[in-house]
Amino acid sequence: MLSSLHQQVHNALAAGDFETARHLSRELGQAIIRQASALAPADRAACVRDGLSRLQEHLSLARVIRAHLASQVKANSAVCLYHPTSERGNSWHFDA
Repeated sequence: MLSSLHQQVHNALAAGDFETARHLSRELGQAIIRQASALAPADRAACVRDGLSRLQEHLSLARVIRAHLASQVKANSAVCLYHPTSERGNSWHFDA
């Protein structure tokens, strides 16, 4: 069931259907909580440690991607300074 819900969330996000993805994500979270509550305390602790480790890895990856995007925006902003459209007051400001 979890893998099916996970796939549905993935498909909804890929299709840009964020409202459906939000609804399915809520269902997925509730299903995970139900499944985790059925685990023995020792298994539950291991599951939480694994989940925390995965979240930390994803946060690290998100920070790398954010820094990369910030450098691209900064580089593109410098190019725009010499482009005629910059005379209209168009500019970029990105805080990373």
